[in-house]
Amino acid sequence: MLGKKYRVWKYPTAPTPPPNFQGKTEQIMNTLPAAKLFKEPANWPLMPPWWLLSSTDAAALLNIKPATLHSWRIRGHGPRAYPPMYLRPTQGRPLYYQYGTLRGWAAAALGMGYEIEDQCIDFFHSVFPVLAEGSGTIAGRIRVFEDQFQQDREKVLRGQTGNMIDRGHVHQLDIYRERQPTRIGKAPLIGSI
Repeated sequence: MLGKKYRVWKYPTAPTPPPNFQGKTEQIMNTLPAAKLFKEPANWPLMPPWWLLSSTDAAALLNIKPATLHSWRIRGHGPRAYPPMYLRPTQGRPLYYQYGTLRGWAAAALGMGYEIEDQCIDFFHSVFPVLAEGSGTIAGRIRVFEDQFQQDREKVLRGQTGNMIDRGHVHQLDIYRERQPTRIGKAPLIGSI
């Protein structure tokens, strides 16, 4: 027995978390694609909530593959697509998603609420403050914004300054304006689609 080594028994201790340990909230935030957008709000581009994004742009915004977005749509889990009956037919019948619907869906996935009307008011506060405090329906304010944006856009493209919308905002919004599909007739801008 003299040459035999004995092990010393120690009381077990709680395991120490690894250096990159994340709590339960952070784990949830990393597993939900929509959560990443609300973790860093700068990821949401400045864009009117009633404007449309193609399915590939929507998937890129949600940081997922277009096939995943398609699968979610088929199964009824993802954001609601904009009905193609309100758009002029194009080759391939692409799907579009309303920007406000995407943001609302991402907020709902986290248990938050961000209605499209609230998004419109927030957008007006940042781009066209006169409409944020104005009276009237949201649809009426949207029409006023669209008319004013078109006028200011034409002025900025000619090298002049816009009347109501800042030149920087016009340039920022113009990127998405060029990609907007043509709507047919009185297609609903917001509300139940």
